[in-house]
Amino acid sequence: MSAPTYQTASIACPNCQHRFTTPVLTIIDVDQNPQLKSLFLSGQINVAVCPQCGQGGELATPLVYHDSEKELLLTLVPAEMGLSDLEQQRIIGDLTNRVISALPPEKRKGYLLRPRTFMRRETMIEAILEADGITPEMLEAQRARADLLERLVSTTSEEARRAIAQENDAQIDYEFLHLLSLNLDLAEARGHADAVQQLKTLRQQLLDWTTIGQEATRQGEAIRSLGPEVSREELLDKVVAAALEGQDSIVQALVAVARPVIDYAFYQQLAARIEVAEQAGDAEQAKTLKQLRETILELTTQLDAEYRQAALEAGELLEQILDSEDLEQAVRDNVQGIDETFLDVLGASMETAREAGQEEDIEKLRRVAAAIGKLVEESQPAELQFINELMQADYPNGTQALLVENRDQVDEVFLELMDIISADLAQRGQEEAARQMAKIREQAATL
Repeated sequence: MSAPTYQTASIACPNCQHRFTTPVLTIIDVDQNPQLKSLFLSGQINVAVCPQCGQGGELATPLVYHDSEKELLLTLVPAEMGLSDLEQQRIIGDLTNRVISALPPEKRKGYLLRPRTFMRRETMIEAILEADGITPEMLEAQRARADLLERLVSTTSEEARRAIAQENDAQIDYEFLHLLSLNLDLAEARGHADAVQQLKTLRQQLLDWTTIGQEATRQGEAIRSLGPEVSREELLDKVVAAALEGQDSIVQALVAVARPVIDYAFYQQLAARIEVAEQAGDAEQAKTLKQLRETILELTTQLDAEYRQAALEAGELLEQILDSEDLEQAVRDNVQGIDETFLDVLGASMETAREAGQEEDIEKLRRVAAAIGKLVEESQPAELQFINELMQADYPNGTQALLVENRDQVDEVFLELMDIISADLAQRGQEEAARQMAKIREQAATL
Protein backbone atom coordinates (compact mmCIF):
# COMPACT_ATOMS: atom_id res chain seq x y z
CA MET A 1 0.00 0.00 0.00
CA SER A 2 1.48 3.36 -1.06
CA ALA A 3 0.54 6.84 0.08
CA PRO A 4 -1.81 8.71 -2.28
CA THR A 5 -0.15 11.45 -4.33
CA TYR A 6 -1.68 14.86 -3.90
CA GLN A 7 -1.06 17.90 -6.06
CA THR A 8 -1.46 21.56 -5.16
CA ALA A 9 -4.07 23.68 -6.90
CA SER A 10 -4.61 27.43 -6.76
CA ILE A 11 -8.27 28.23 -6.09
CA ALA A 12 -10.20 31.50 -6.35
CA CYS A 13 -13.10 31.51 -3.88
CA PRO A 14 -16.34 32.05 -5.87
CA ASN A 15 -17.82 33.91 -2.89
CA CYS A 16 -15.11 36.44 -1.87
CA GLN A 17 -12.59 35.96 -4.71
CA HIS A 18 -9.79 35.23 -2.22
CA ARG A 19 -7.11 33.05 -3.82
CA PHE A 20 -5.61 30.18 -1.84
CA THR A 21 -3.90 26.85 -2.47
CA THR A 22 -5.35 23.45 -1.56
CA PRO A 23 -4.33 19.79 -2.10
CA VAL A 24 -6.20 17.87 -4.81
CA LEU A 25 -6.17 14.22 -5.79
CA THR A 26 -6.26 13.26 -9.46
CA ILE A 27 -5.95 9.47 -9.16
CA ILE A 28 -7.87 7.14 -6.84
CA ASP A 29 -6.43 3.63 -7.19
CA VAL A 30 -8.39 1.33 -4.89
CA ASP A 31 -5.71 -1.36 -5.25
CA GLN A 32 -3.10 0.94 -3.73
CA ASN A 33 -5.26 2.97 -1.33
CA PRO A 34 -8.55 1.19 -0.51
CA GLN A 35 -9.46 3.79 2.14
CA LEU A 36 -9.86 6.45 -0.58
CA LYS A 37 -12.96 4.71 -1.94
CA SER A 38 -15.11 5.41 1.12
CA LEU A 39 -13.74 8.95 1.36
CA PHE A 40 -14.69 9.64 -2.26
CA LEU A 41 -18.15 8.08 -1.93
CA SER A 42 -18.83 10.18 1.18
CA GLY A 43 -17.78 13.41 -0.56
CA GLN A 44 -14.51 13.95 1.30
CA ILE A 45 -12.16 13.98 -1.69
CA ASN A 46 -11.30 17.22 -3.54
CA VAL A 47 -13.29 19.59 -1.37
CA ALA A 48 -12.00 22.91 -0.03
CA VAL A 49 -12.99 25.63 2.43
CA CYS A 50 -11.97 29.24 1.87
CA PRO A 51 -9.80 30.44 4.78
CA GLN A 52 -11.06 33.99 4.20
CA CYS A 53 -14.87 33.62 4.29
CA GLY A 54 -15.45 30.00 5.29
CA GLN A 55 -17.40 29.06 2.16
CA GLY A 56 -16.60 25.60 0.82
CA GLY A 57 -17.60 22.83 -1.56
CA GLU A 58 -16.48 20.37 -4.20
CA LEU A 59 -13.64 21.33 -6.52
CA ALA A 60 -14.06 21.10 -10.28
CA THR A 61 -10.98 19.01 -11.01
CA PRO A 62 -10.30 15.97 -13.25
CA LEU A 63 -10.10 12.59 -11.55
CA VAL A 64 -9.43 8.97 -12.48
CA TYR A 65 -10.84 6.10 -10.40
CA HIS A 66 -9.38 2.58 -10.77
CA ASP A 67 -10.46 -0.73 -9.20
CA SER A 68 -8.89 -3.78 -10.83
CA GLU A 69 -11.05 -6.27 -8.88
CA LYS A 70 -14.23 -4.73 -10.32
CA GLU A 71 -12.46 -3.94 -13.64
CA LEU A 72 -13.37 -0.27 -13.35
CA LEU A 73 -11.48 2.57 -14.95
CA LEU A 74 -13.58 5.71 -14.62
CA THR A 75 -12.67 9.28 -15.47
CA LEU A 76 -14.29 12.49 -14.26
CA VAL A 77 -13.98 15.75 -16.18
CA PRO A 78 -16.49 18.18 -14.64
CA ALA A 79 -18.54 20.12 -17.18
CA GLU A 80 -17.90 23.39 -15.31
CA MET A 81 -14.22 23.17 -16.25
CA GLY A 82 -15.28 24.17 -19.78
CA LEU A 83 -12.61 22.11 -21.50
CA SER A 84 -12.61 21.36 -25.22
CA ASP A 85 -12.79 17.76 -26.43
CA LEU A 86 -9.09 17.86 -27.26
CA GLU A 87 -8.16 19.12 -23.80
CA GLN A 88 -10.37 16.49 -22.15
CA GLN A 89 -8.77 13.70 -24.17
CA ARG A 90 -5.28 14.94 -23.31
CA ILE A 91 -6.00 15.04 -19.56
CA ILE A 92 -7.79 11.67 -19.54
CA GLY A 93 -5.02 10.08 -21.60
CA ASP A 94 -2.33 11.37 -19.25
CA LEU A 95 -4.08 10.20 -16.08
CA THR A 96 -5.09 6.77 -17.40
CA ASN A 97 -1.60 6.16 -18.74
CA ARG A 98 -0.21 6.87 -15.27
CA VAL A 99 -2.58 4.27 -13.81
CA ILE A 100 -1.72 1.65 -16.44
CA SER A 101 2.04 2.17 -16.24
CA ALA A 102 1.95 1.64 -12.47
CA LEU A 103 0.35 -1.81 -12.91
CA PRO A 104 2.36 -5.03 -13.26
CA PRO A 105 2.01 -6.62 -16.75
CA GLU A 106 -0.26 -9.45 -15.51
CA LYS A 107 -2.87 -6.91 -14.34
CA ARG A 108 -3.10 -4.99 -17.61
CA LYS A 109 -6.41 -6.09 -19.12
CA GLY A 110 -8.75 -4.97 -21.86
CA TYR A 111 -11.02 -2.83 -19.67
CA LEU A 112 -8.11 -0.39 -19.20
CA LEU A 113 -8.41 0.54 -22.87
CA ARG A 114 -12.09 1.50 -22.45
CA PRO A 115 -12.32 4.05 -19.62
CA ARG A 116 -15.80 5.41 -18.92
CA THR A 117 -15.98 9.19 -18.79
CA PHE A 118 -18.32 11.19 -16.57
CA MET A 119 -19.06 14.91 -16.37
CA ARG A 120 -20.73 14.79 -12.93
CA ARG A 121 -19.36 13.33 -9.72
CA GLU A 122 -22.82 11.98 -8.76
CA THR A 123 -23.13 9.76 -11.85
CA MET A 124 -19.58 8.47 -11.36
CA ILE A 125 -20.41 7.53 -7.76
CA GLU A 126 -23.53 5.72 -8.97
CA ALA A 127 -21.38 3.67 -11.37
CA ILE A 128 -19.03 2.68 -8.52
CA LEU A 129 -21.95 1.69 -6.30
CA GLU A 130 -23.60 -0.23 -9.13
CA ALA A 131 -20.42 -2.29 -9.50
CA ASP A 132 -20.80 -3.12 -5.80
CA GLY A 133 -24.30 -4.44 -6.47
CA ILE A 134 -26.07 -1.28 -5.32
CA THR A 135 -28.71 -0.46 -7.93
CA PRO A 136 -30.23 2.97 -8.68
CA GLU A 137 -33.46 1.68 -7.12
CA MET A 138 -31.60 0.89 -3.90
CA LEU A 139 -30.02 4.35 -3.92
CA GLU A 140 -33.41 5.94 -4.42
CA ALA A 141 -34.82 3.92 -1.53
CA GLN A 142 -31.95 5.09 0.67
CA ARG A 143 -32.58 8.71 -0.31
CA ALA A 144 -36.26 8.26 0.53
CA ARG A 145 -35.32 6.91 3.97
CA ALA A 146 -33.00 9.87 4.56
CA ASP A 147 -35.73 12.32 3.52
CA LEU A 148 -38.26 10.65 5.83
CA LEU A 149 -35.78 10.68 8.72
CA GLU A 150 -35.10 14.38 8.19
CA ARG A 151 -38.85 15.06 8.08
CA LEU A 152 -39.42 13.19 11.35
CA VAL A 153 -36.50 14.88 13.10
CA SER A 154 -37.60 18.36 12.03
CA THR A 155 -41.18 17.77 13.24
CA THR A 156 -41.27 18.92 16.86
CA SER A 157 -44.93 18.20 17.60
CA GLU A 158 -45.31 14.68 18.99
CA GLU A 159 -48.81 14.38 17.54
CA ALA A 160 -47.67 15.43 14.07
CA ARG A 161 -44.62 13.15 14.29
CA ARG A 162 -46.80 10.17 15.24
CA ALA A 163 -49.07 10.90 12.25
CA ILE A 164 -46.06 10.95 9.88
CA ALA A 165 -44.71 7.71 11.35
CA GLN A 166 -48.03 5.89 11.06
CA GLU A 167 -48.60 7.24 7.56
CA ASN A 168 -45.19 5.84 6.51
CA ASP A 169 -45.35 2.65 8.59
CA ALA A 170 -44.51 0.43 5.60
CA GLN A 171 -41.42 2.52 4.76
CA ILE A 172 -40.05 2.40 8.32
CA ASP A 173 -38.19 -0.92 8.24
CA TYR A 174 -35.01 -2.35 9.78
CA GLU A 175 -32.86 -0.40 7.30
CA PHE A 176 -34.59 2.81 8.38
CA LEU A 177 -33.92 2.05 12.05
CA HIS A 178 -30.31 1.25 11.14
CA LEU A 179 -29.99 4.63 9.40
CA LEU A 180 -31.36 6.32 12.51
CA SER A 181 -28.84 4.46 14.67
CA LEU A 182 -25.97 5.49 12.38
CA ASN A 183 -26.99 9.13 12.71
CA LEU A 184 -27.21 8.72 16.48
CA ASP A 185 -23.71 7.19 16.63
CA LEU A 186 -22.36 10.04 14.52
CA ALA A 187 -23.97 12.67 16.75
CA GLU A 188 -22.52 11.00 19.86
CA ALA A 189 -19.05 10.81 18.29
CA ARG A 190 -19.18 14.52 17.49
CA GLY A 191 -20.46 15.46 20.92
CA HIS A 192 -23.74 17.00 19.66
CA ALA A 193 -25.75 16.51 22.86
CA ASP A 194 -28.97 18.11 21.58
CA ALA A 195 -29.01 15.95 18.43
CA VAL A 196 -28.27 12.83 20.47
CA GLN A 197 -31.24 13.46 22.75
CA GLN A 198 -33.51 14.28 19.82
CA LEU A 199 -32.57 11.09 17.95
CA LYS A 200 -32.91 8.93 21.06
CA THR A 201 -36.39 10.33 21.64
CA LEU A 202 -37.34 9.66 18.01
CA ARG A 203 -35.99 6.10 18.17
CA GLN A 204 -38.05 5.29 21.24
CA GLN A 205 -41.15 6.84 19.67
CA LEU A 206 -40.73 4.75 16.51
CA LEU A 207 -40.27 1.60 18.62
CA ASP A 208 -43.59 2.39 20.28
CA TRP A 209 -45.56 3.59 17.25
CA THR A 210 -44.51 1.48 14.24
CA THR A 211 -45.02 -2.16 13.27
CA ILE A 212 -41.30 -2.83 12.80
CA GLY A 213 -40.50 -0.95 16.00
CA GLN A 214 -42.85 -3.09 18.06
CA GLU A 215 -41.43 -6.21 16.41
CA ALA A 216 -37.88 -5.08 17.19
CA THR A 217 -38.89 -4.46 20.79
CA ARG A 218 -40.32 -7.97 21.09
CA GLN A 219 -37.15 -9.44 19.61
CA GLY A 220 -35.00 -7.42 21.98
CA GLU A 221 -37.02 -8.55 24.98
CA ALA A 222 -36.76 -12.19 23.83
CA ILE A 223 -32.98 -11.91 23.44
CA ARG A 224 -32.52 -10.19 26.81
CA SER A 225 -34.59 -12.87 28.47
CA LEU A 226 -31.97 -15.49 27.56
CA GLY A 227 -29.44 -14.20 30.05
CA PRO A 228 -25.63 -14.17 29.61
CA GLU A 229 -25.19 -17.96 29.71
CA VAL A 230 -28.21 -19.55 28.06
CA SER A 231 -28.66 -23.31 28.37
CA ARG A 232 -30.01 -25.67 25.71
CA GLU A 233 -33.15 -26.20 27.76
CA GLU A 234 -33.79 -22.49 28.18
CA LEU A 235 -33.28 -21.81 24.48
CA LEU A 236 -35.48 -24.76 23.53
CA ASP A 237 -38.31 -23.56 25.79
CA LYS A 238 -38.24 -20.10 24.20
CA VAL A 239 -38.00 -21.13 20.54
CA VAL A 240 -40.77 -23.71 21.02
CA ALA A 241 -42.99 -21.10 22.68
CA ALA A 242 -42.30 -18.62 19.87
CA ALA A 243 -42.97 -21.27 17.18
CA LEU A 244 -46.28 -22.31 18.76
CA GLU A 245 -47.36 -18.65 18.79
CA GLY A 246 -46.31 -18.20 15.14
CA GLN A 247 -43.56 -15.67 15.99
CA ASP A 248 -41.07 -16.59 13.27
CA SER A 249 -38.98 -13.44 13.69
CA ILE A 250 -38.50 -14.22 17.38
CA VAL A 251 -37.27 -17.71 16.48
CA GLN A 252 -34.77 -16.21 14.01
CA ALA A 253 -33.49 -13.71 16.58
CA LEU A 254 -33.06 -16.36 19.29
CA VAL A 255 -31.25 -18.77 16.98
CA ALA A 256 -28.90 -16.03 15.75
CA VAL A 257 -27.95 -15.00 19.30
CA ALA A 258 -27.68 -18.49 20.82
CA ARG A 259 -26.16 -20.38 17.87
CA PRO A 260 -23.32 -21.91 20.00
CA VAL A 261 -25.72 -24.00 22.12
CA ILE A 262 -27.54 -25.47 19.10
CA ASP A 263 -25.75 -28.79 18.81
CA TYR A 264 -26.56 -32.48 18.56
CA ALA A 265 -27.87 -32.57 22.14
CA PHE A 266 -30.20 -29.66 21.39
CA TYR A 267 -31.72 -31.49 18.42
CA GLN A 268 -32.10 -34.62 20.55
CA GLN A 269 -34.13 -32.65 23.10
CA LEU A 270 -36.25 -31.14 20.33
CA ALA A 271 -36.84 -34.63 18.87
CA ALA A 272 -37.97 -35.82 22.31
CA ARG A 273 -40.58 -33.05 22.44
CA ILE A 274 -41.84 -34.00 19.00
CA GLU A 275 -42.19 -37.60 20.18
CA VAL A 276 -44.12 -36.49 23.29
CA ALA A 277 -46.52 -34.46 21.13
CA GLU A 278 -47.08 -37.43 18.78
CA GLN A 279 -47.69 -39.85 21.65
CA ALA A 280 -50.20 -37.40 23.14
CA GLY A 281 -52.04 -37.34 19.81
CA ASP A 282 -51.35 -33.63 19.28
CA ALA A 283 -50.67 -33.80 15.55
CA GLU A 284 -50.79 -30.02 15.11
CA GLN A 285 -48.11 -29.38 17.72
CA ALA A 286 -45.95 -32.20 16.39
CA LYS A 287 -46.19 -30.69 12.91
CA THR A 288 -45.21 -27.23 14.22
CA LEU A 289 -42.23 -28.66 16.09
CA LYS A 290 -41.03 -30.58 13.03
CA GLN A 291 -41.25 -27.40 10.99
CA LEU A 292 -39.33 -25.63 13.75
CA ARG A 293 -36.57 -28.23 13.47
CA GLU A 294 -36.30 -27.65 9.73
CA THR A 295 -36.29 -23.88 10.25
CA ILE A 296 -33.49 -24.06 12.82
CA LEU A 297 -31.45 -26.32 10.52
CA GLU A 298 -31.82 -23.84 7.66
CA LEU A 299 -31.00 -20.86 9.88
CA THR A 300 -27.89 -22.45 11.41
CA THR A 301 -26.66 -23.60 8.00
CA GLN A 302 -27.02 -20.05 6.69
CA LEU A 303 -25.40 -18.52 9.79
CA ASP A 304 -22.46 -20.92 9.61
CA ALA A 305 -21.91 -20.21 5.92
CA GLU A 306 -22.00 -16.46 6.54
CA TYR A 307 -19.56 -16.78 9.42
CA ARG A 308 -17.14 -18.91 7.36
CA GLN A 309 -17.16 -16.32 4.59
CA ALA A 310 -16.75 -13.47 7.09
CA ALA A 311 -13.90 -15.31 8.82
CA LEU A 312 -12.19 -15.90 5.46
CA GLU A 313 -12.41 -12.20 4.61
CA ALA A 314 -11.26 -11.24 8.11
CA GLY A 315 -8.26 -13.57 7.78
CA GLU A 316 -7.29 -11.98 4.46
CA LEU A 317 -7.61 -8.51 6.00
CA LEU A 318 -5.46 -9.54 8.98
CA GLU A 319 -2.76 -10.84 6.62
CA GLN A 320 -2.91 -7.56 4.70
CA ILE A 321 -2.48 -5.55 7.91
CA LEU A 322 0.36 -7.78 9.15
CA ASP A 323 2.20 -7.32 5.84
CA SER A 324 2.04 -3.53 6.18
CA GLU A 325 5.08 -1.51 7.21
CA ASP A 326 2.97 0.65 9.55
CA LEU A 327 0.60 -1.65 11.45
CA GLU A 328 -1.21 1.12 13.32
CA GLN A 329 -1.87 3.08 10.14
CA ALA A 330 -3.02 -0.09 8.38
CA VAL A 331 -5.54 -0.68 11.19
CA ARG A 332 -6.82 2.90 10.81
CA ASP A 333 -7.07 2.55 7.02
CA ASN A 334 -9.12 -0.66 7.33
CA VAL A 335 -11.27 0.22 10.34
CA GLN A 336 -14.48 -0.54 8.41
CA GLY A 337 -13.48 -4.20 8.16
CA ILE A 338 -12.66 -4.60 11.84
CA ASP A 339 -15.65 -6.21 13.52
CA GLU A 340 -16.41 -9.00 15.97
CA THR A 341 -15.45 -11.68 13.43
CA PHE A 342 -12.12 -9.96 12.80
CA LEU A 343 -11.43 -9.91 16.55
CA ASP A 344 -12.30 -13.64 16.72
CA VAL A 345 -9.81 -14.37 13.94
CA LEU A 346 -7.20 -12.17 15.62
CA GLY A 347 -7.63 -14.02 18.92
CA ALA A 348 -7.47 -17.42 17.22
CA SER A 349 -4.30 -16.38 15.36
CA MET A 350 -2.66 -15.29 18.61
CA GLU A 351 -3.53 -18.63 20.24
CA THR A 352 -2.12 -20.55 17.27
CA ALA A 353 1.06 -18.48 17.34
CA ARG A 354 1.47 -19.13 21.10
CA GLU A 355 1.05 -22.89 20.66
CA ALA A 356 3.68 -22.83 17.89
CA GLY A 357 6.05 -20.62 19.90
CA GLN A 358 6.15 -18.01 17.12
CA GLU A 359 7.28 -15.05 19.23
CA GLU A 360 7.71 -12.65 16.30
CA ASP A 361 4.17 -13.34 15.07
CA ILE A 362 2.78 -12.98 18.60
CA GLU A 363 4.39 -9.56 18.95
CA LYS A 364 2.96 -8.33 15.62
CA LEU A 365 -0.50 -9.63 16.51
CA ARG A 366 -0.30 -7.90 19.90
CA ARG A 367 0.57 -4.64 18.14
CA VAL A 368 -2.50 -5.03 15.93
CA ALA A 369 -4.67 -5.65 19.00
CA ALA A 370 -3.16 -2.61 20.74
CA ALA A 371 -3.82 -0.43 17.68
CA ILE A 372 -7.46 -1.56 17.63
CA GLY A 373 -7.80 -0.84 21.35
CA LYS A 374 -6.37 2.64 20.85
CA LEU A 375 -8.73 3.29 17.97
CA VAL A 376 -11.73 2.16 20.05
CA GLU A 377 -10.74 4.46 22.89
CA GLU A 378 -10.35 7.42 20.53
CA SER A 379 -13.80 6.84 19.03
CA GLN A 380 -15.54 6.74 22.41
CA PRO A 381 -17.35 9.79 23.81
CA ALA A 382 -15.20 11.95 26.09
CA GLU A 383 -17.06 10.72 29.20
CA LEU A 384 -16.23 7.06 28.48
CA GLN A 385 -12.60 7.93 27.71
CA PHE A 386 -12.37 9.67 31.08
CA ILE A 387 -13.94 6.70 32.89
CA ASN A 388 -11.46 4.32 31.21
CA GLU A 389 -8.63 6.59 32.33
CA LEU A 390 -9.97 6.54 35.90
CA MET A 391 -10.22 2.73 35.88
CA GLN A 392 -6.56 2.47 34.85
CA ALA A 393 -5.32 4.95 37.47
CA ASP A 394 -4.13 4.05 40.97
CA TYR A 395 -6.85 4.21 43.61
CA PRO A 396 -7.35 6.36 45.64
CA ASN A 397 -4.65 8.99 45.03
CA GLY A 398 -4.39 8.71 41.24
CA THR A 399 -8.14 8.65 40.72
CA GLN A 400 -8.67 11.58 43.11
CA ALA A 401 -6.09 13.67 41.24
CA LEU A 402 -7.77 12.92 37.89
CA LEU A 403 -11.22 13.77 39.25
CA VAL A 404 -10.03 17.11 40.63
CA GLU A 405 -8.19 17.91 37.40
CA ASN A 406 -11.31 17.14 35.33
CA ARG A 407 -13.83 18.48 37.81
CA ASP A 408 -15.90 20.16 35.06
CA GLN A 409 -16.78 16.73 33.60
CA VAL A 410 -18.19 15.40 36.88
CA ASP A 411 -21.93 16.06 37.06
CA GLU A 412 -25.13 14.12 37.69
CA VAL A 413 -25.13 12.67 34.16
CA PHE A 414 -21.53 11.48 34.60
CA LEU A 415 -22.36 9.81 37.93
CA GLU A 416 -25.38 8.13 36.35
CA LEU A 417 -23.16 6.80 33.54
CA MET A 418 -20.78 5.35 36.13
CA ASP A 419 -23.73 3.63 37.84
CA ILE A 420 -24.83 2.09 34.54
CA ILE A 421 -21.32 0.81 33.75
CA SER A 422 -20.89 -0.55 37.28
CA ALA A 423 -24.18 -2.46 37.05
CA ASP A 424 -23.23 -3.81 33.60
CA LEU A 425 -19.85 -5.02 34.90
CA ALA A 426 -21.53 -6.78 37.81
CA GLN A 427 -24.09 -8.42 35.51
CA ARG A 428 -21.28 -9.77 33.31
CA GLY A 429 -19.55 -11.30 36.32
CA GLN A 430 -16.71 -8.75 36.51
CA GLU A 431 -17.21 -8.18 40.22
CA GLU A 432 -13.77 -6.70 40.96
CA ALA A 433 -14.08 -4.12 38.19
CA ALA A 434 -17.62 -3.30 39.36
CA ARG A 435 -16.37 -2.71 42.92
CA GLN A 436 -13.55 -0.52 41.62
CA MET A 437 -16.03 1.53 39.61
CA ALA A 438 -18.29 1.92 42.65
CA LYS A 439 -15.40 3.20 44.79
CA ILE A 440 -14.36 5.74 42.16
CA ARG A 441 -17.99 6.78 41.82
CA GLU A 442 -18.07 7.56 45.56
CA GLN A 443 -14.98 9.73 45.12
CA ALA A 444 -16.61 11.53 42.19
CA ALA A 445 -19.82 12.12 44.14
CA THR A 446 -17.95 14.10 46.81
CA LEU A 447 -17.04 16.69 44.15
